[in-house]
Amino acid sequence: MSIPPFLVLALARWLGGCLAVLLLTRLLRAVLLYLASSRQHSTTEFVVRLFTSTLLPIGWLAVLVWGWDALPMAGLADQAIYAVSRLMAVVLIARLINRVFLRLADGALRRMEHPVITPEMLVGFSPMLRTVVWLFALLIYLQNEGLELGAIFAALAGAGIGLGLALQRPVENFTDYLTVLLDQPFSVGQKIRVGDVVGRVEQVGVRSTSIRSLNGQRTVMSNGDLLNATIENLTDLPRRRIVQVIGVTYDTSADQMEMIPELIRSVVESVEDAQFGRAHFISYGDFSLNVEYVFFVPDGDFDHSLDLRHRVNLKLMRCFEDKGIEFAFPTQTLHLKRTD
Repeated sequence: MSIPPFLVLALARWLGGCLAVLLLTRLLRAVLLYLASSRQHSTTEFVVRLFTSTLLPIGWLAVLVWGWDALPMAGLADQAIYAVSRLMAVVLIARLINRVFLRLADGALRRMEHPVITPEMLVGFSPMLRTVVWLFALLIYLQNEGLELGAIFAALAGAGIGLGLALQRPVENFTDYLTVLLDQPFSVGQKIRVGDVVGRVEQVGVRSTSIRSLNGQRTVMSNGDLLNATIENLTDLPRRRIVQVIGVTYDTSADQMEMIPELIRSVVESVEDAQFGRAHFISYGDFSLNVEYVFFVPDGDFDHSLDLRHRVNLKLMRCFEDKGIEFAFPTQTLHLKRTD
């Protein structure tokens, strides 16, 4: 019993194609190992992910179709195989275009000195760009399958009014999303305060923004509500100004009060990263003599400012202990008059 020639041809194509894919895989791995030995580690990682998730499946799909083409199949099964293969090819190529385009755009933006949009904005626009690529891929697939696109466009044009009403809210959400991306009142990773919510921005979506509060709670707010509220960006500061008021007892002498601003200056300047501003005896309180002082943190990191405040306060307390200056606390003095 002889094997049909078409089956031999199909098996030969499958085996030859698999061998070619395996050899190509080994060759590309050798190239990737060579790149990994250089300084292009991020590029190597990207190529590895691209190869394993897109290029390799395209190779196996091509081998499958090439072998199937040698079989004398007809009818529904043959049409289904080719339709599914074309669909898978369109999906894989659309993914490839999305990933390569976004990677190239990100690299180009990072090399530009004054880019029109920032890499962070590109991340925000990426869902829209991916959607456009997927829509074009879908239209190309439908056209190749013989579907009349003119009829679809005519139906969409006739349903334009109803579609516009149905998409009113999504369009508003998308407009708010674009406003957040273009105005950039905040970006992912920055700490903001919106009303009673204080936390770091985790994600900016088309409809809403996720904020991780300081206690770990995740708060989701719509972009429209965020834009209508007062947003305090606690990270976007060239430097942070710290104002503190301390009170000393009324037993403190005038000479000691005159000495306190210089003591504060020396303490602040002894703390690394703290920049002294001023120190003044500002008022007579109900139970204390009040001294106000100001120093600056050279960056906008809120946690760093708390650390510097802690170190300044601790050193100031030790300095006052050495000089015999006492901090005040709420007290009341009662004068009793005895009448006979």
